[in-house]
Amino acid sequence: MNQKELIKERLNRVMLSDKIDGLETLLTVLKSDLKALLANYMTLDDDALKIGLEILPNNGYELGVKVVTNRLIEPGRMVR
Repeated sequence: MNQKELIKERLNRVMLSDKIDGLETLLTVLKSDLKALLANYMTLDDDALKIGLEILPNNGYELGVKVVTNRLIEPGRMVR
């Protein structure tokens, strides 16, 4: 591998690392916001909400959300 290819590879790794770090922060905030929203509709334990974000080959993103609950809140009983 020549010097130019090595520099390009290192730069790509740094950029990917920065992107992943930013996504981790985004996931933390998103999880908190989703938990607050969903708490209006169901009871949630601390580990009831799982989210994941995948970087797609076309530079898009795929967000996966999984929620497990034992109790839904009836619409007429929601507290506002």
